[in-house]
Amino acid sequence: MDQEMPKLMIKVFGDPGGEICELEEASNYLNFESGIIVVEGQNVYSYDDLVQIASQEKYRNKEYIEVSQIPPIEGG
Repeated sequence: MDQEMPKLMIKVFGDPGGEICELEEASNYLNFESGIIVVEGQNVYSYDDLVQIASQEKYRNKEYIEVSQIPPIEGG
């Protein structure tokens, strides 16, 4: 039996709001190529990493997982 995955609360650094989406929609919102993605304090580098974290036992009963996206810094 498939478990229901928690939704994602995506917050972009510097933006006070957030976007809630299903895990399957995350690739539409997150830029794994040039941004820094942090999920519950862990850096993730791909959609597969995100799915692996979201499917962990400790997140099964959560309504959503917090995801922070930090845009690339120009001229750093």
